[in-house]
Order: sequence, then structure tokens, then C-alpha cells
Amino acid sequence: MSGRKLVRLRDRYPTASRMTRWRIRHEPSFPAAVVIRKIEYYYEDELQAFEQSRRRTRQHATAAAETAT
Repeated sequence: MSGRKLVRLRDRYPTASRMTRWRIRHEPSFPAAVVIRKIEYYYEDELQAFEQSRRRTRQHATAAAETAT
């Protein structure tokens, strides 16, 4: 059995609204879900990698905006 942990989005982001979780889930680079009994779960390590790449993208965008002004 794999040592990877499965989590639900509402458990990972408890303060985010349903619409925000929907938007996150529909981003092109978001990892695929594992469906168990009609409930979507995500591997925690894949979510962490997604968050890091998203953070890097936002940092580059912020730096570019500051340079442009």
C-alpha cells in the first residue's frame, strides 16, 4: 500500500468557499482526483506541488508588474 495521503479539498482548504474550491479544481494544472464512492480525493503531495507552482507563478507575475511600473 502506498504511503501517500489522500485528502478532500474541503478539508485541505476549510475557509475557502465552494466556488473558490471549484475554481481551484478547474485550473489546467490542478492534479486529477481519485474518486472513491463518488467522493473526490486528492494526493496531498500533488496538492503541495500544485500550490508551490502556483506560488511561483504569482511571484513572477508580481515581480513583472513591479518592474513594468
